[in-house]
Amino acid sequence: MDELSRNGSGYYDPTASTVLHAIHKREMEADENANRIIKLIKDLLRICDFELIERIQIRHKPTGREYR
Repeated sequence: MDELSRNGSGYYDPTASTVLHAIHKREMEADENANRIIKLIKDLLRICDFELIERIQIRHKPTGREYR
C-alpha cells in the first residue's frame, strides 16, 4: 500500500495517494464480491445436484474487470 502513496520519483504525493487508495479499495471490494458470487453459484449447483463442466466467467460492469 505504501507504493500508492509515492509518485514515480519516490516522493510522497498526498493527492494521488487519496485517489489511488479509494480506487484500490473499490477494486478489492469488487474482487471479494466476485469471489463470493462464484462460490454461491458453485454451492447452488452442488445443492441442486448439478456439476460445473466449464469455468465461470463474469465481468464487473463498472470496472470491466473479468473474473474466472
